[in-house]
Amino acid sequence: MNKRLNAPYYLVTFTLPAQLRSCFFGPHAKEAYDLFFAAVSGALSEKLAEDKNLRAQVHGFTAVLQTWNQQLGFHPHIHCLVPGAGLDARGRLTRVKKPKFLVYQPRLVGAFREHLGKLFQRHGWQVDPDAWTQKWGVDIQPVGGGAAAVKYLGNYVARTAIAERRVIKVDEGQITFWWKDRDRGNRREILSLPGQEFVRRYLRHVLPRGLRSVRYYGFCHPTAKRKRLRVQLLTGMAVSLGNDPPPASSSSAVCCPSCRRPMRLVMRMTRNGKTRAPPRASSKVNPTHHAA
Repeated sequence: MNKRLNAPYYLVTFTLPAQLRSCFFGPHAKEAYDLFFAAVSGALSEKLAEDKNLRAQVHGFTAVLQTWNQQLGFHPHIHCLVPGAGLDARGRLTRVKKPKFLVYQPRLVGAFREHLGKLFQRHGWQVDPDAWTQKWGVDIQPVGGGAAAVKYLGNYVARTAIAERRVIKVDEGQITFWWKDRDRGNRREILSLPGQEFVRRYLRHVLPRGLRSVRYYGFCHPTAKRKRLRVQLLTGMAVSLGNDPPPASSSSAVCCPSCRRPMRLVMRMTRNGKTRAPPRASSKVNPTHHAA
């Protein structure tokens, strides 16, 4: 949470057409997911830098992969949490001009399709030609300051395709569970599947070994801390430059002599160069006074 900016946030979701979903099974599944991430990051970075509503040459976002829907169907999509602020070509702060608008959605769709098409072509992958004429799903939703969206995406990172609480019963080789119908206002529906079909659907969401389902780009990457701190400061966020202060009850806490509150370590300064030797003892001897 302390890495967020003082700026509007957006949840951008990229979804692939059904004709491309078979690419994510078999010996090249991990590579297919990597290309999916590459196309998403390439298209989003391009439009964040070019779109006149932002034009952030230095930008950042976090991408989270999800492969399931409420009925355990295979539905690969990537959620991106994007702050509406960054730095322009001259290093100055730039923010979205319209809080409810990030980038022009049709152009982002076109860039996403173009990036993935080039990546597939470069790798020599042949797919159904109809896939490139289908409607590609890219949804952009403003999410305020981003706190709720972080919690929403965190739930996907820390759980599997179906929570145990959704399973109603397991009886005679059938598994019954409830799911939310998004098209009907999240209305709860009941679905019963044969055990074999349930296991088949569940195992389709086991990701290839070594695949990272959460990825960071731009100033959101852990190695870009300096850029992130710069953007945070320019957007008016308070940032921590050192370690957190020790608890007030800790015996090692150093308190301010004025307000008596625990002080925060901001910086450790080390001595450069050679250290000075201790001063020599004075050659002058003070006279000794004797009491009378």
